[in-house]
Amino acid sequence: MTNSELYKLLDFPAEVVTKLNEYEHERTFNCPEQLKQKILCRTTWDEGIKELQALLDNDTQGFKILWELLHLVCTFSYENYLKHNISQEVFVATMKFCTRFLNEHYRTYGTYKYVWAWWFPRQISLQEFRIGALEYEFVEGDGFKEISVHIPSDAEFTKESVLKSVNEFKAFCKLYFPDWQDVKMVCDTWMLAPAMEELLSEGSNILSFKRMFELEQIDLEATWFMGWIYPGFDGPLETLPENTSLQKNMKKYLLSGKKVGVAKGVWKNV
Repeated sequence: MTNSELYKLLDFPAEVVTKLNEYEHERTFNCPEQLKQKILCRTTWDEGIKELQALLDNDTQGFKILWELLHLVCTFSYENYLKHNISQEVFVATMKFCTRFLNEHYRTYGTYKYVWAWWFPRQISLQEFRIGALEYEFVEGDGFKEISVHIPSDAEFTKESVLKSVNEFKAFCKLYFPDWQDVKMVCDTWMLAPAMEELLSEGSNILSFKRMFELEQIDLEATWFMGWIYPGFDGPLETLPENTSLQKNMKKYLLSGKKVGVAKGVWKNV
């Protein structure tokens, strides 16, 4: 597969395709094999991405590193999808991670920019897959294994859709990655924060999702969730937007001195 063929599959915006083609036309850089291997390994992929970024001069919009990583998708990921007989539907849904964040940056800031290179090794190395509404990441470290559930911003987030995704993932896992089929599923997100019970009304899809997990850890000091609730906003609490009921309720909650934070929970097998 070529980069150009991949752009079409992923429905890249025309402006982004132009920028990527311009880089390809003038490209003289050749990513060393040793660096590619770093990017494909969980224990070294952070280091690998930083090294690649350092080698790509004047990449302020992130299109150079995006091209290089997409080329790795073409030459490594796609070939391994074929090798495992994983469907193109799953391949496209998983790699559209890039499309989603390019479009979200445009909606928030009015320009296309790729700032998620640090996360992309998960998809490239076949450690994360999108199955239906949700994404599932295989996480393995010293003495532990878990499947981390991620919620894409464009997910259909009803209870039915979530359960359908989980059941389809379990079948996917059993077929392609049997060593992972009985590993616990976890989710680390602001959506599981206890404060959601006060900020959202009954019938909320977020509350429905939250109650599918048994809380394991709560971090009230975490603030990274603000970028998801108030995208692109970086001002004092008093000036937070109130365009949604959640934004309005959370602003009042924070101004009262309360903390939201994030929480990690374990799937209850509902």
